[in-house]
Amino acid sequence: MKQTPSTEAPPDKDPYWVDALSQGLAVLHAFDDEHPTLTLTEIATRLGWGRSKPFRFVHTLEKLGYLSRDPSGRAYRLTTRAMHLGFTYLARQPLVELAQPILDALRQQVGASTHLAVLEQGELVYLALSRTALPTGINVHVGSRMPAYASSIGRVLLANLPPDACERLLGDRPIPALTPKSTVEPRAFRKKLEQARRDGFIFNDEEYLLGIRSVAAPVFDARGEVVAGINATALTTVFSDESIASVVIPAVKAAAAQLSAGLGWLPAREALPTALRGRAAAAGATAA
Repeated sequence: MKQTPSTEAPPDKDPYWVDALSQGLAVLHAFDDEHPTLTLTEIATRLGWGRSKPFRFVHTLEKLGYLSRDPSGRAYRLTTRAMHLGFTYLARQPLVELAQPILDALRQQVGASTHLAVLEQGELVYLALSRTALPTGINVHVGSRMPAYASSIGRVLLANLPPDACERLLGDRPIPALTPKSTVEPRAFRKKLEQARRDGFIFNDEEYLLGIRSVAAPVFDARGEVVAGINATALTTVFSDESIASVVIPAVKAAAAQLSAGLGWLPAREALPTALRGRAAAAGATAA
């Protein structure tokens, strides 16, 4: 599910575009969970470059402290200095700060791993988590990315996108199957999204990984826009049909609502009947 890093310039060449900076960043992006260490040749292959091209970029990044050599001396890996760039971003996000205790409490309540993620450039990006033991096939950590269709969080975020934005991401192609239980037919997939938008949650039953179930709910900001999603993920032996219905779904929805409230969302106001909202507005105008 990883994508090869891109080094292409924008379609319309920007006179202020710096190719060297773009290519240096592409070298950093060549490293991921599946490629934690890379040789110069492997970097070149990942980026579609000639074998000698990465040398100057890697040399500079090593001198600046963003890359270091592994014990063999032939391969490179990211350093904590590179990681600092991501954590500087996360440290400035109130969403993450507010979410962590909520994720921890949800994990204790349902006995499952819990996650917070957002959509970024059409992909799901994980920002925070609280873990229990899960199969090694689920290697999710802060900064992990995956296609939005794969995860319950991704699906609940797709469900709450404007229809045209959702269509641009999904297109008219069949949804790639990750397990024999995956929903691949486009119309059936969209029906699941529509149901999720109405219900305020989505249930992923072994469609990402066999033996794994998850429930996700959307997180709203003060404007009522969906900005993130929360989920709980566990083995099917932990998330039985009964526990999903009676415990997990209510708990995940409540956790998402709690985080939404922390971001300033006021669902009670949105739930007022139209006539009452009109009266409240008129009363406010009179008081003013």
